[in-house]
Amino acid sequence: MERPVMKKNAYVTIIASPELSEMRLDELVGRRGLVVEDLPQNRKKNRGGLVLLEEIYMDEFLWFIPEESVSYE
Repeated sequence: MERPVMKKNAYVTIIASPELSEMRLDELVGRRGLVVEDLPQNRKKNRGGLVLLEEIYMDEFLWFIPEESVSYE
């Protein structure tokens, strides 16, 4: 069964997940952003997309966020 793609141009809130912790990005939990790109679904690990955060984090606004770590608004 194919997994759903991340919804481009949708606002999301970042939620905790093992994948996010593995990437050491737990500080992003609770932040809001806009999905700007869904990355290829043929990846076996770390499926997700690029999220443009509303507030800067570590001098960057654009972050890869695993699909398990987003909650759509």
